[in-house]
Amino acid sequence: MTCPHRKKSLPLYTATLATVLGLFLPLVGQAQENPTQSTGQKIGHFFAGVKDKLGLRIEGANGGRSESALYAPLTGGETFRTLFRHEDHDQAIQGRLQWPRAALTFVEYGRNLPCWTVKATIWTNQTTSHDETFKTCVDAKLTKTNDLDETSTFGRSIGFVGLLNAQPRFGAVPTTGDNRTHGPNPPRLLFQVDVDKAMRDKLRDIIINAAWVSGFYGQGNDLSHGSIFYDYRMWIAGFEPGGNRG
Repeated sequence: MTCPHRKKSLPLYTATLATVLGLFLPLVGQAQENPTQSTGQKIGHFFAGVKDKLGLRIEGANGGRSESALYAPLTGGETFRTLFRHEDHDQAIQGRLQWPRAALTFVEYGRNLPCWTVKATIWTNQTTSHDETFKTCVDAKLTKTNDLDETSTFGRSIGFVGLLNAQPRFGAVPTTGDNRTHGPNPPRLLFQVDVDKAMRDKLRDIIINAAWVSGFYGQGNDLSHGSIFYDYRMWIAGFEPGGNRG
């Protein structure tokens, strides 16, 4: 006895098989046509053709997206990277560790700008400085590699209240008061600037990015508190006129 349901499904099965073969067989033939290609190249071209034929989105392990840059140096060198690595914040807060220092100026910035351009004026002593410019993106990952060569990703756990209140310990270093300058001395309030909440939230992430890149933040047990930002060796110098991108 012949099953009636099988008779009905046979044409559909046949049509589907024909469609698939019609798509794949030309690709197999194309992969075999060029004998000079390696096996890996043939397979790569084969799957590229499959993607084009079927409209598939074949992505790599990172989802096919390039990660946003935490630090992309532009001009002036790359000493800002790891500038403060392995240094003692407690000694600096007490005024016993004076240099280096870094004044951050925002060259291109904005509430809706995903990546900002930052200029760091780096002081190695009271009279010697140079500028380095780099880009950093708000959604960039903060990563660390431990002694076992294992990489971990961290969140931006510092609250902005800690940044707003950060200031040099009384008598630790001369300040410029309410005036923000490129240095060599910091202002009284290191990171407090008069901007609205949307800009302040974006600014917080950019500061943490810069601190992470320089090694100012992200060492040892400083990942959960903001007291390290009372280390007066980093501060906001200001915003370049004409750099606001909205």
